[in-house]
Formats: sequence, structure tokens, C-alpha cells
Amino acid sequence: MLALIAFLPILIVGVLMAARDWPATKAMPVGYVLALIIAGTLWNMPPKWMVSATIAGAINALDILFIVFGALLILGTLTASGGIDGISHSLAHVSKDRRIQALLIGFLMGAFVEGAAGFGTPAAVAAPLLVGVGFPPLVAAMIALIGNSTPVPFGAVGTPIVGGFSHLEGLLEMHNYPYGLYEFLKSIGAFTGILKLLVGSFMPLAMVCAMTLLMDKSIRKGLEVWKLALFGGFVFTIPQSIIANFVGPEVPSLVGALIGIPIFVIAVRKGLFVPKETWDFKPQDQWEDDWEGNIKAGTTDEIAATAEIMSPVRAWAPYVIIGLLLVLTRLKWLPFQAMVTKWTIAWNDILGTTISRGITPLNNPGIFPFMFVALLIPFMHGLDRKKANRVWKDTVVQIGPTAIALFFALGLTYVMMNSGEAHGADSMLIVIAKALARLAGKSWYIFAPVVGVLGAFISGSNTVSDIMFGPLQFDVAIETGLPVIPVLALQALGGAAGNMICVHNVVAALTTVGLVGSEGKVIKNNVGISLGYAMIAGVVAMLLINVFGFTFPI
Repeated sequence: MLALIAFLPILIVGVLMAARDWPATKAMPVGYVLALIIAGTLWNMPPKWMVSATIAGAINALDILFIVFGALLILGTLTASGGIDGISHSLAHVSKDRRIQALLIGFLMGAFVEGAAGFGTPAAVAAPLLVGVGFPPLVAAMIALIGNSTPVPFGAVGTPIVGGFSHLEGLLEMHNYPYGLYEFLKSIGAFTGILKLLVGSFMPLAMVCAMTLLMDKSIRKGLEVWKLALFGGFVFTIPQSIIANFVGPEVPSLVGALIGIPIFVIAVRKGLFVPKETWDFKPQDQWEDDWEGNIKAGTTDEIAATAEIMSPVRAWAPYVIIGLLLVLTRLKWLPFQAMVTKWTIAWNDILGTTISRGITPLNNPGIFPFMFVALLIPFMHGLDRKKANRVWKDTVVQIGPTAIALFFALGLTYVMMNSGEAHGADSMLIVIAKALARLAGKSWYIFAPVVGVLGAFISGSNTVSDIMFGPLQFDVAIETGLPVIPVLALQALGGAAGNMICVHNVVAALTTVGLVGSEGKVIKNNVGISLGYAMIAGVVAMLLINVFGFTFPI
């Protein structure tokens, strides 16, 4: 009963958004207030801790808002300069088939950005770019979120695994793990890579089928491209899995995307696996009303109406620079990472509690490189300074609703995460997860990734999901006699699957395409894919261990 009560804030938010189509700006405050009431009455959370948790959530919200602002700023500036026209023109030379464009931008390009930056950046980059080349904004956000799942456990140069599970070192010592912490993390990454190869390779096909189902009420046109979709999945997941097993968890997604993108483009240009018939969206006047908001598909903004089509090199240059800067500042063996992480603004032990939160400004991709490159675009593309300044002002106004939604969403998350900390008791989240563990028993392989989905859904981060539920997953595996490493790999994979429905990423993606308020529709469209992906991975893990005899040191 206590677990069910603890789950109420999440349940209420889910019902209001998915069943009642409430926007996050209305649903999240309700969930936040309910979380405060439950935490204060049943968990005896002191008011000082509630305020501290809310402050930490606000700091985290600010960190995310910088990413959203930067992505919107790049889109707006490139629209004003005519860069989006140039990108659209160059993509048309690869293929005019919308399914292929979705695979290239929504999956492979998103995987590259995820490997370099993570933390919701890929959907915020891919979705507006898809809109710029003519995708309905709702479709663009939906498929960008689905595509941003397979690369996530190795995103931001391995942060979800390296940062998400490093705090388990004490448990390793307690259970006499024979190797060091890094080998433990590498083992988790290795098995995650195998699961991604066997299950994640099918996500591009699921993404395309979800797109045609929404557009045509049928997956038939999506299935027509199954060969190319699987090819697009495997050219990424094969190198990703090899690197995860033989190198480590830091760069599988980054390098996998760098290998996969040129192979995919070359294959498409040569006609390999390309369907004979090109598929496009129905005419724009036949689109449903909720497919577009204040940002229209294509380059219809009045400030770009007179822009000439520029060369592909000039048009793509800002994104190329962004990619290079992300890579240079995320690789540990280069000196630039130390430079961008040196300056941190943090509030430790907020109001005398143990809750702390900070921001590392130069390591936030919204600030660097997004805002930095936005300052360069006027010089690169010859954009008038007054028009560029107008884009900055419009972007500030545009993120207002997002700021409200994120503030309450992260306030709810941090209250639930820290509800038991003052008294050394289990938090509301841990109580929920323990109840699920008691119900599941030996079938925890199926439920482990679902817990990861839950953690990402409410926290907006695969890394935070791993941090929250990693110790629980470890303990449940020990208590039920299951190997720890695959259970934690399923936690990481579930957290990645949760990325496509987590409120924060959905809000961020919809903001970049001008559809704030449609969060419920996107979550309803993506939730089946998210849970199906997670649970199928659980079944595959069970087969690998119980049938094929995979063994682990712990």
C-alpha cells in the first residue's frame, strides 16, 4: 500500500498527460504538490528538505534549459540565414524518401550527437532539423525521441554507465568482486552492447513504422523499407558492440555513429536496399491540426523568406563545427575536457541538508558549443546582425512554457528522490522499486529494464535512473540469485528506452518544434515502443544466460 501511495504523483502525472492530454505546464505542478504532501505526511520529510530538493531541481532545470535554448537558437539562426534551406537541399540529394531521411537524421545523426553530448541533446537537435526539411513537427519530435534510445547507455562519452554505476564500488567490495571498478563497468557496458546489437538494431524499423502509422494509419509503407532500416541499425550497433566489448563504455555510440553514417549514405547513393517507390507525406493541407504549432514544416519563417539556397558546405558547417567541438571536449585523453569542466557553479549541502547541485557552464552543450556557434553563424552565412538579435529575443520568449514545465517536473523528481534522506529511510522511489522486486522474484530479468524506464521517465536521464536504481538492482540480483552484471545492463538499457517517453526530453523536443502542450500525445505514441523494447531485451538476456550459458564474475 505504501508503494502505491508513493507512486501516486507519477501515476497522476501520467494519467493527466496521456489520458487527459494535459500539457506538462499543468500536469507537473499537480504531481509536484502531491509529492510534497505525501513526502511530508508519510515520509516525514522536513520542510527544509522539501525546499532544498526543490532548489536542486530548479538548478537542474536551468541546466536543461540551456540545452533547449541553444538548440532553438541554432535552428532559428540557421532559418534566418537560409542555412536550413541549404541543409534541406543537400538532404534531397541523398534521398527524397522521408523514411530514409528519418533513418539518416532521426537515428544515425541523433546517435552521433548522443555519443558526443547526451542529456537530451539529440532529440533537441534532430527534431528541428527534421522540421526544417519538411517533416510535420509532431512526427519529427516523435521519431527523434524513438531514435534516441539505442545509443543512450553510451551517450555523453559513457556517462550513463561510468557515472551511473560508479557509486556501486562499496557493494563490490562487500561481495568480494575479484576485479576493479572499471572492469566491472566495462563488463556492464559489454553486455549492454550485446543487447543493443540483438534488440536495438531493430529500433530504426520501429521508428519508421511508427511514423507511417501516424501518417497513413498503417505500417505497410514502413515495412517496405525494412531491409534498409535494419541495415541502418546494424551499421551502427555492430561497431558499437565491438567497441563496448573490446575498448570500454566511453565511446561506443560516438564512434559507432561516425562509422555508420558514411556507410549508410554511400549505400543509399548506390541504391542498396532502397525501395523502388519514394514515400512522402500527404499534402500539408491534409495534415491533422495538432501536427503543427507555431513552427511550420520547411523554411516558412518570414525572416528566411528571401534567403537564397546556399551551398551544402556552408549550410552544414555550423553542425560540423558543433560535432567537432563536442567530440574534442568529451574525450578524456584530450586536454579540452579539463578546460570545459574546470569551472563549476555549485550549491553544496543546500540549506544545511546533504542535497547538492551545480552547473558546469562550459560543459553544457547548450552554452558551448550551441550558443558559441550561434554567434559565429552571422559571420559564416552573412546574416544581418539585427535579424540575428531578433532570433535571440524570440528564443527567450519561446522557452517560457518549457521553463515552467521543467521546474515542476524536476521539483517532483528531487522531492521523491530525497524524501527519506533526512531520516536515513528509503525514499519514495526506492519503496516503489522494492515492491516491484518482491512481486517479480526470479522473473526480474523482465522487470529490471522496466524499472530503468520508470527512472528515466520521471528523472529525464538514463544516468540519474542508473544512480537512483543501481543499488536496488544490485541488491535484488543478489537476493534472487541472478547475476548482477546483466541486471545492471538491463537497468541501463531500460533507462535508454525511457528516454523516448520521459517528460523532460519530450518537453525539450516539442519546444524545439513549437508544439509545447502536445506532450501527452507523444507519450501515448511512444510508450508501447519504449516498454516493448525494454521487455524484449529482458527476454533476450534471459535466453542468453539460461539457454546459451553466458556467465559473469558476479
